[in-house]
Amino acid sequence: MTISTNVENFIGEVNGGTLAAQLGHVLSDVAESVIAHEAGGEITLKIKLAPSKNISQVELDYALVYKAPKAKKGFRSESTPGDTLMYVGKGGVLSTYPETQKDLFNAE
Repeated sequence: MTISTNVENFIGEVNGGTLAAQLGHVLSDVAESVIAHEAGGEITLKIKLAPSKNISQVELDYALVYKAPKAKKGFRSESTPGDTLMYVGKGGVLSTYPETQKDLFNAE
């Protein structure tokens, strides 16, 4: 049975948190340009998953692409690629940590 991956945790873990920081910056940048130039903008996050050599992992490649208005008829755009390995847990839940990882500092 499939279990939903927590998207907030997922975005925060991809590429060591870099994707979350990039996405936050791009959202604000494009929104500011949309207001300043009274034209639409666009943000696209493309994610590809491929099998890894390790059975319990997938290779995740992403591209964060944006298009922000620059002037009445112009745009500026950028594409930022990245990648990371993710463990696939029970129900398909994605995380950078395996479900079988033991706590290093046991509370006993």
